[in-house]
Amino acid sequence: MKTDDLIAALAQDPTTPPLRGGRVGASVLGVITLCVALFLAVIGLRPGLLTVLATPLLAAKTVVPLLLCCGALVLVLRLMRPEAADSLRLRGWVVPVLGVAGLLYATGAATRARPLWFADVTPIAVAECLGFILLISLPALALSFRLVRQGATTAPARSGALLGLAVSAGATAGYSLYCTQDNPIFFVTWYGVAISLMTVLGALAGPRLLRW
Repeated sequence: MKTDDLIAALAQDPTTPPLRGGRVGASVLGVITLCVALFLAVIGLRPGLLTVLATPLLAAKTVVPLLLCCGALVLVLRLMRPEAADSLRLRGWVVPVLGVAGLLYATGAATRARPLWFADVTPIAVAECLGFILLISLPALALSFRLVRQGATTAPARSGALLGLAVSAGATAGYSLYCTQDNPIFFVTWYGVAISLMTVLGALAGPRLLRW
């Protein structure tokens, strides 16, 4: 093949569309919202939700996971570009979130008599909390991995972990609109366990699903 023919053939190859991180992020949020909406359409909202959301301590059940979702998703989108992987710094973002969770836990301990700290922790309540959050998170995570594959991360395990964190935190925020467990000790602990499980799952799946 002549050089001119080779150049012409290369010129005819379809070009790779540019990566649009904002569109990917919006799509991931859309997937999470859809899974939450389907769950709530079947199971319903908790009674007196507006009154609950007007109470700062109880509103934190929804607001903190939602902020966690958005923060983790921003980091996922940064990691979709290979040059961003080495410059990523998590400590300045994770530590404040853990501090807020610890403050909520301490508030629950300070406002309840010691015998009531773990009164809500029954096998049924724990199974419901973990089960429903995982039920929302698993399909959302599977679909979100397909979206994030558009990037070219050089840290697939970290990207997978952050994606699992973002999706499960968003699912938790949605689940909180149904959850009637208002003891901060309960929801900080078990929301945290559910989010941690999905974060680990994302880390394990990342190297397989995000490699290129």
